[in-house]
Amino acid sequence: MNEQFQQRLSDTRGNKRGVEFFRFWYKTWGYTHTKVMVWFVTFFYMLFDAEARRRVAPYIRHRFPDAGFLAQCKHTWFIFAHQGMCLLRQEMYEEMGEEYEVIYESALAEKIRYSDHAAVLLYSHFGPWQVMMRGIGKHRNTVNIVAQPDLNSKVDKMKSFSGENDTDCIRQVSPESGSLLFLQQALENDEFVTMMGDRNFEKNPLPVKFLGATAYFPVAAFHLAARMKCPLVCIFAHLKDDKYVLEFCEVMYPEQKGRNRELLRSYLEKYTGKLEKLCMEYPYDFFSMFDHWSCEQNEK
Repeated sequence: MNEQFQQRLSDTRGNKRGVEFFRFWYKTWGYTHTKVMVWFVTFFYMLFDAEARRRVAPYIRHRFPDAGFLAQCKHTWFIFAHQGMCLLRQEMYEEMGEEYEVIYESALAEKIRYSDHAAVLLYSHFGPWQVMMRGIGKHRNTVNIVAQPDLNSKVDKMKSFSGENDTDCIRQVSPESGSLLFLQQALENDEFVTMMGDRNFEKNPLPVKFLGATAYFPVAAFHLAARMKCPLVCIFAHLKDDKYVLEFCEVMYPEQKGRNRELLRSYLEKYTGKLEKLCMEYPYDFFSMFDHWSCEQNEK
């Protein structure tokens, strides 16, 4: 894993006053009116936040290849608004007391969620993924979340677990050199390991077709599952009819001989294929903010 991390957009966006403003708005006028305010505020982000526009532009170009300038602005605004809605729901999750629907593509996927055996869970920056992570820890003794620490506490992904009775069983692991041995030990102890499949910290990601062009995605999760001979499940969160949906895809058992990363390609393509399908169905719910199609960026 690469020790050098690119600064994320969330490190410099969001502040205490903004969060308190939306909290006040929600408590005073309710959720529906707060959603309207999110759309209003994100419209100005689209107009004046050039860095945010630059980060989302690669995805816009590949998801909407025929879009003109005004259409690109609209798509950018809609992505910012949908992301704002997800952050709002994260802040208000406890007060709303919402439940979520769970979809399993196989009976084995359902068993793994409640099992006492090791498994690698592959997440994505898609939909309300920060809130949905907490749905895993409720059924396990220990869950190891591989994630770069958030510099901005207002959008800290680990806030999703605040107030949980089992927060001692949720462990955050930084994706840096040396963490692989720790994760192997965790799997040997029959713990869960969750990783992000759409954010690359590797020096040599695998190229695959994604949204009509060659893109680069990490294979660390597949390599770890193959090395430890444990199952891997891709999990996607999204909103459907204003309700949380958590999809457990078909269980994979990656196999790899030696260091031949090409053997992991078929498993990676199953993941990126599902991600692409969801991007087509819910185009404004992909929040990677990462140029998957740039060789230069993936070499950093």
